[in-house]
Amino acid sequence: MKKVTLLVLALGLNLLVFGQKTLSASATNKAELQGGIATGHISLTLPAEVTEENVVMYAKYYTNMFTVAFDAKSHVATFHMVSNDANSRRVILRFLGANQIANVQVDNRTYDLGTFFDTFLQ
Repeated sequence: MKKVTLLVLALGLNLLVFGQKTLSASATNKAELQGGIATGHISLTLPAEVTEENVVMYAKYYTNMFTVAFDAKSHVATFHMVSNDANSRRVILRFLGANQIANVQVDNRTYDLGTFFDTFLQ
């Protein structure tokens, strides 16, 4: 009986640890994303789980690379690049990761953060 109880407990803990929801941000479309990259004003819609407090808290660490304007109603975060180069845009991935975002959707296709950078931000 102890073994069964331990097995159920271990399975339950496993589900808690590995069963977390993966958060995804999204871009309106590829053309708008590329236009934003060209101008240095990149807009992404963050998931509802990301709060304004989190955006403000994590954005303050990256002010030498970009500033973030966040619309709490629409959950759109606009990154205003200080220096619009690939290395500065790479830091956006740190910001997204700090907010537990693992993927970005563009035109109904999901990209992990590394692929998103390689495909769009580089």
